[in-house]
Amino acid sequence: MAGLMNERTRRKLLLILLTVAGLEFAFRGPVRTFRYGDFTDFNISYVASRVWLSGADPYDPAQFMETWVAAGGKGFHDRGSATNTRPAYPPTILPILAPFGFCRWPLARTLFSLVLIGLFPFMLWSVMRLAKLDFRSNAGLGFTAFALALSPWHAAIAWQSITAPAVELAILGVALESILWSGVGTGVVLCLKPQLGGWFLLFELTRRRWRHAACALAVFAVMLGLALLRLPSGWTNSYQDNLHHFFAIGGVNDFTSRNLVRFELLNLQVVFYYLWPNYQAANILAWLVTGALLVLWGRAQSNPSLARVASLALIGLLPVYQRIYNAGLIVLTLGWAFARWRQKRAKLVLIIAALFLVPLTAILQVLHARNWITDSVWYHSWWFNVFVGPHATWALLLMIAVLLFPEKSSEESPPCSRRCFPTPLRASGAPESGVNHYS
Repeated sequence: MAGLMNERTRRKLLLILLTVAGLEFAFRGPVRTFRYGDFTDFNISYVASRVWLSGADPYDPAQFMETWVAAGGKGFHDRGSATNTRPAYPPTILPILAPFGFCRWPLARTLFSLVLIGLFPFMLWSVMRLAKLDFRSNAGLGFTAFALALSPWHAAIAWQSITAPAVELAILGVALESILWSGVGTGVVLCLKPQLGGWFLLFELTRRRWRHAACALAVFAVMLGLALLRLPSGWTNSYQDNLHHFFAIGGVNDFTSRNLVRFELLNLQVVFYYLWPNYQAANILAWLVTGALLVLWGRAQSNPSLARVASLALIGLLPVYQRIYNAGLIVLTLGWAFARWRQKRAKLVLIIAALFLVPLTAILQVLHARNWITDSVWYHSWWFNVFVGPHATWALLLMIAVLLFPEKSSEESPPCSRRCFPTPLRASGAPESGVNHYS
């Protein structure tokens, strides 16, 4: 009887946590989108798609404001960064966003939010399928509540980052067996975010799903062909110029100490540049570490499929430009951890992942803006610049290490769905600019 009461209490607690996490997801995600108004990350790509549909150069910043205001957006100067009127996504994104480009901005913004929110439960389903988790189990409820409470997802959805649908579709592509749907999902990710999609394509190749990979590449080729058909001559010059502004020294996407908000970046260059202030050296060191991790990943053949794709996805965040909301990929790691709750390393992963339940990067920025963290600490303190500021990067590295080095005693342990958690009761017992927006 006491055991039954404990199970009912545990179940009620999980349901309360799930409800609270769902409310947090709603208010810190889609509700904030409309509170912020016109200025989300999506508006730059949206304007580029409208310009492309008209046959003009989508990368020409001179085309931006006129098209933006005509579509129903409010005029602005540059919102603190020249990149906010300079599209920098690859041409393959243009035909994919074209359906939104046919709509005026208020409707397009709403439809894009609905897409992001609608894909989210399918992504969670995909992770649970890969982890062999039952949503009705305590493990399934715990995973869902944790995923809804992740701060990177709140930021990605609130600011309508292209990262959000890219990650959602990437995980769907891994979970689906259908060559068509899996290939299309991975192919669209390649078009939206090549620096994310490339790693998922690599995963498909390593598990010899050749047809899935071929379908993904075919989608990418078709979208590229469609984009080039309507791009005018001279667009490459505009695109290269935009990329130059995008990665300009001291800009919001720069990993050097000249960037006030550099800790919003996940890539290893932020750490390496402080240790060795040489731009090329920081890039080389980041790729060397990534290469070493890939070698270890390739040798870790005993790891289950979910651990392999989760570790590879996190490794892919380290060598190139990635923002804090791209850390939403840790939902894969959460699924693995909740499915193996009894393992010590699974508990360790959840402890590390708890760092992403709070927008620590945004909190640090607020403390710095109020001078509670002085400029001397922000720019010159070695412990702050190596460990505290880039804490998210270290958290990713720790999770990668846990996934790559399994406990010998538990390598063959079955996934934990209903076994490791008490069986749920039946009916009777029955979450780009200089402005701080990564909170």
